Amino acid sequence: MKSLHYVLCVAVVALLGACGGTSSTSHEPVESSSSEAVAPESSSAMESSAVEPATDTVWNKANLTWYISWPDPGSEECVVYNGCEWSGYFAALSDQQTEEWVREHNIISIHEKDFGKYKLKTFRLRQNDRTIDAVVYDKCADSDCDGCCTQNAGELGFLIDIESYTCERLSGTKDGCDGVIEWTCLDCE
Repeated sequence: MKSLHYVLCVAVVALLGACGGTSSTSHEPVESSSSEAVAPESSSAMESSAVEPATDTVWNKANLTWYISWPDPGSEECVVYNGCEWSGYFAALSDQQTEEWVREHNIISIHEKDFGKYKLKTFRLRQNDRTIDAVVYDKCADSDCDGCCTQNAGELGFLIDIESYTCERLSGTKDGCDGVIEWTCLDCE
């Protein structure tokens, strides 16, 4: 059933692109000469996919936190969470991304222990009555924040750290993303 759902998703995306409709680009990474992917075009159009997940879709739970990819110098994100050192850099991409690129994409980070499995995968996130599709471009590393990633994963054992622009599209405010969120992977085997 999952493979049929994936084929239908790909067909709808291809059809929208062929008809000139608005859709995001392919979720498949464009490989560079390194082992990391080159950034695709905008993913912010993925706020809500036209294709609903199958009725047998498994929804998982994660603790939700948020971060700022381009933090202000001297801010808590910059100082406490090492954000200024990594401004615009994402573990799944080889080059630094501009703030404009970050603003145009739906970006999530997950705990480094899960990153190998979900790197560049698209998650559908839902919280309350809101849903958004976002790509795992980054990982949360305990070494950057004195163990905060493991602490934030908590008893659920899974962390989704959502970038502030994506958070704003999901919740309506840049700092409104916390608590527990449900997620499913749209392009996992």
